[in-house]
Amino acid sequence: MSQHLGDQLDKIFALLDSNHEGEALGAMRMLGRILEREALNFSDLAHAARKGNFSLARSFFSPSQVQLEAKVEQMHEDLRAHVEQNESLTTQLEFWRRRSGELEQLLNLNKAEAERWKEIARQTADRLWDMGQLTQAEAFSSDEPLPEDDEIVKEEPLKETG
Repeated sequence: MSQHLGDQLDKIFALLDSNHEGEALGAMRMLGRILEREALNFSDLAHAARKGNFSLARSFFSPSQVQLEAKVEQMHEDLRAHVEQNESLTTQLEFWRRRSGELEQLLNLNKAEAERWKEIARQTADRLWDMGQLTQAEAFSSDEPLPEDDEIVKEEPLKETG
């Protein structure tokens, strides 16, 4: 019996035991429709139940050879699809692993380059500082007199226009 049909029958038989007449009647009608679809009737069902086996309508109670073969073929197709998907994902994973390694190498090169430029900037700043200190020291040690206060040009404040 197919899983779906078995589940349906389990639910229907459970509803047949209901204390609510409407549920039990509905379940009986559903069972009648299923039996009709399988070209059976209630007496066939009762006869098979009395005998203790349901060989009367084998396709109704258990899957046929054709149904099993179709299910096996479907499972093979599903398996092939999963294998293809797995191969595709494995290929993608390998690509991204290689790409990750390349990017990590590039990051390390960029870090080294940044450190090199940082050191050049530090050295340049130190040299400029030293040059500024020397220039300032030379200005104070020169023989030229410093300008007097009246020689320094003072800027006049801007007048507000209103």
